[in-house]
Amino acid sequence: MNNELRKNLARRLAWFFLRIFTVINGSFSLKWSYTLGSLLGSFACAVIPRQRKVAIESLEIAFPDMTPKERKKITRDFFIFMAQSAFELLYILRHTEKLQNVKIDGRENLDSALKEGTGIILVTAHMGNFPLMSVKLANEGYKVNFVTRPMRDEKAGDYLFDLRENAGVKSIFSYPRKECVAGIIKALRNNEIVIMQMDQNFGSGGVWVKFFGKLAATPVGPITLGLRTHAKLVPAYIYREGFGKHCVKILPHEELVETENKDETILKNAIIFSHIIESWIKEYPEQWGWIHRRWKSQPPKNLSTSQFKVEM
Repeated sequence: MNNELRKNLARRLAWFFLRIFTVINGSFSLKWSYTLGSLLGSFACAVIPRQRKVAIESLEIAFPDMTPKERKKITRDFFIFMAQSAFELLYILRHTEKLQNVKIDGRENLDSALKEGTGIILVTAHMGNFPLMSVKLANEGYKVNFVTRPMRDEKAGDYLFDLRENAGVKSIFSYPRKECVAGIIKALRNNEIVIMQMDQNFGSGGVWVKFFGKLAATPVGPITLGLRTHAKLVPAYIYREGFGKHCVKILPHEELVETENKDETILKNAIIFSHIIESWIKEYPEQWGWIHRRWKSQPPKNLSTSQFKVEM
């Protein structure tokens, strides 16, 4: 079986199980979703050595003083959290009354920024059950747009797109790049909320910022768009604080630091937001995506603070 055939088969199986789990999961209790998530998360951690290794290596970078036992525990807890979050989200999308268990701390910061009339770029991370944050805000009557990558499996992508739309969350796909930027600017001009994540490896398209003490290629889209549109940049994240209970934490908006040099301006602000996101992860380490290779890209040997590339 060649690679392309294998990929197509895997996508069809993923699509099949997505539909089956959505139907089954919505028919049982949330407790059942958590139990199933715990079982599958533990199983995944045991049988997917490659991703487990990535998580442990990432934890070694972020928390060098931790013992191997502590890193293994966080890795296992994260796998369980990831599986539970997926089932929990599918359950809540069919039982929206459960959104009452998701509280918003700092709503006044969001409302204050919206009064400026220039739109909001909600800067967040792959933290907690992050899709639930957009669903909660939409359920509260906010106009929410979520910037996301289109899925390779078109059927699964369309299905998840419909789920978000039905929950009141509009999707803006990250590429084609020109259409993405146009969609974001349009939403901001309508004084809407655009949710963007700033915590993944961005290859050669970002700036090099120390993240947990090691240089990481960092996306700067929220910053460049904020400078261009004068939208308010509001840091926000979600974390689980109990069985079926979550808190959306919205911080005061960050005024962008501006210098005479555009590249320096972007770098300084990227450092600020990276430190903010880092603080969230330190507080809830088991709720961040350690299986993503955050430090995959390597900086050039001749890198200096004045040599970096910016794209948006």
